Amino acid sequence: MLEENLKKLSLPIQPEEEANPSIIVEQAINSTDIQLSTNPRPDNEPTVAANPNNPMSIVAASHAYGLPNGFAQFGVYRSTNGGNTFTSSLLPLPAGFDFTSDPVIDADLHNRYLLAGIAVKQVNPEEASIIVYRSVDDGQTFSNAIIVSDLVGNGIFDDKEFLAFDKTPTSPFEGNAYISYTRFTNNENNSQILLQRSTDGGITWNPAVPITPVLAGLPFVQGSNVQVGPNGEVYVAWVEGDFNNALFQIRRSVDGGVTFGPTVTVSPIVRVPFFLTPKVPQWAFRIPTFAFLAVDTSGCFGSANFARVYAVWQDFRTSNAHILMSFSDDGGVTWSTPSRVDNSPENTQNFFPFVTVSACSGTCSVIYYTNRVSSPLLDVFAAVSIDGGTTFTISQITDVSSNPNGTFGNPATFIGDYIFSAMIPPSLQTPEKLVSVWTDFRTGNQDIFANISDLTRTSPTIICTGDITVGNTPGQCGAVVNYPPPQVVDSCPGAIVSCSPPSGSFFPAGATTVTCTATDPCGGGSAICSFTVTVNDIEPPTISCPTNITAANDPGQCGAVVNYPPPTVSDNCPGVTSSCLPASGSFFPVGSTTITCTATDAAGNTSTCSFTVTVNDTEAPVIHCPADIIVGNDSGTDGAIVHFTPTVSDNCPNPTFFCTPSSGSFFPLGTTPVTCTATDASGNTSTCSFKVTVITGHDGSSGSHGSSGRHGSSGKPKRPGKGKKGKGKPGKGGRF
Repeated sequence: MLEENLKKLSLPIQPEEEANPSIIVEQAINSTDIQLSTNPRPDNEPTVAANPNNPMSIVAASHAYGLPNGFAQFGVYRSTNGGNTFTSSLLPLPAGFDFTSDPVIDADLHNRYLLAGIAVKQVNPEEASIIVYRSVDDGQTFSNAIIVSDLVGNGIFDDKEFLAFDKTPTSPFEGNAYISYTRFTNNENNSQILLQRSTDGGITWNPAVPITPVLAGLPFVQGSNVQVGPNGEVYVAWVEGDFNNALFQIRRSVDGGVTFGPTVTVSPIVRVPFFLTPKVPQWAFRIPTFAFLAVDTSGCFGSANFARVYAVWQDFRTSNAHILMSFSDDGGVTWSTPSRVDNSPENTQNFFPFVTVSACSGTCSVIYYTNRVSSPLLDVFAAVSIDGGTTFTISQITDVSSNPNGTFGNPATFIGDYIFSAMIPPSLQTPEKLVSVWTDFRTGNQDIFANISDLTRTSPTIICTGDITVGNTPGQCGAVVNYPPPQVVDSCPGAIVSCSPPSGSFFPAGATTVTCTATDPCGGGSAICSFTVTVNDIEPPTISCPTNITAANDPGQCGAVVNYPPPTVSDNCPGVTSSCLPASGSFFPVGSTTITCTATDAAGNTSTCSFTVTVNDTEAPVIHCPADIIVGNDSGTDGAIVHFTPTVSDNCPNPTFFCTPSSGSFFPLGTTPVTCTATDASGNTSTCSFKVTVITGHDGSSGSHGSSGRHGSSGKPKRPGKGKKGKGKPGKGGRF
């Protein structure tokens, strides 16, 4: 196959990737390794999955080299007790094929497992199709092989598939299964990444969707990986390039794998040499460089890195094989600068990484082979991050270092092309765990070993409910609040949980912090979480105003200063205040004024009432009439037109008056009484009176009248002039 050509690999030395300074080493995992396979012939390329609904159900598979032609079929290893023990069985070859290879297994939310692989025909050139075995009874039995990619001849070789279920309950494509793979044609000179999907649990498969174009010769594509995001996003990654320059590439689909967006480069890759013999002379097995993905779909606690996509690969940029990681928080559009996952010494070889992320907590784990303990022996290590790949805890999984030589030649020329891991979901009794499977050599054979590791911290994990907001109980300055208990996960059953104040307590109005503590009964420490209970006072105060008030005006004032009693107020909480407008003691004008009083409690709730203050104008206006008026008659008349004006004042504006007879009337000869009446706006009246006397002049001409009218206000005629010898000739002032 094409990967055999990688023996010619020659790589330039690149600048050393900066190691992650936050990595720490612990030897905390060391649970007992479990041997899964007992085949006297080699077993390698293991895969494993855990039922997301049942932490007791684990199914692994691998190559089992037991066929008469010396090739492999699939061995299956099943545990129904959380990995304490496993049973084993073999799956039959599909009809017409000579052997199977490259097993990858996954489980969905419906107790179904799919085991994917390739089925190979030994013809010239070899041909291979993608197949799946299907279990609908939690891994107890598997169907015969189902052909995914039809073998159509002409030298088609479908290779290195990867399988993933959509197992997010809220995803619109939940239950879909996806398989990505490389198709080699033209005697393996052409390469292309394809994807097929099943919407019925693996029974049927839609036609292949091209992820890359067909590439002829170099560069080539191989080593694809498919993963599913929390909203059904489908990510397909692969390695593309030649022997010197390679790229970690990725594409994303948001419609369930029907169409894909543009190709994005995660990072350049310096391939690990296909054989590391120059670094470790005792080694002769191949080490192909593939792309690996994982997505944070955590739904139990809500990881801070929810939906983060992790890309992991082996790299030789420091002239030694190390594990690198990059991640994306925007759906694979942009990627972080690659950082070192392992913290092995520089002159060590670290390869075959596999990354998985807990669908519950978001814990990210990367397992890999390393010779850091004792070269040329191999161990499996795990790098575990609970902060999204910022820091890692490095632990040794294998409890025995082993020599890869002894089978498939000595030195061995093949130990498989990958190892595998999966997260076991938590239960009420046990925390989430990591199950790792790898090819181990401690027995002198290639065997499949597993390790079930508790990767959670020793202290419990406690998650409080979110903040709670309620209204007050009527008539109470607070409320009785019942809240759900916190979620607690602990490696030791029976965590002791207490909250203060406890659920069902009376919470006063305002914000109260509730603190909950989970204590590990096995001495593993404690964990604390808190939330806030806010009781809003939504009950307005009550207010009662005084009765309406009536008052007389203050003397000389068009109104009165009125004092009134304060309103009566009450509230369910202390601190209620009241105010009225206009305020008591204000000057109120004559007429009716509405007073509005408002009660305001400490929470800002308000109530209002109102009443009226009526000021009656009881003060009569003041009117002054002119003095009596005497005038002479107008010429040629028996009377005179007389004008006059009384003086009027009042405590309120605009009093009016009228006189009878009115000013400007014709007054006859003689004396006429005049009465004047002043009236204010409230109807109060005052009167005055005077006399108007009209007399006849001496010569019949009009006499002189005062300034108030045609006739003088005095009305007195001039004295008559003296005639000669006393004879009565009239004077100029008038006539008698």
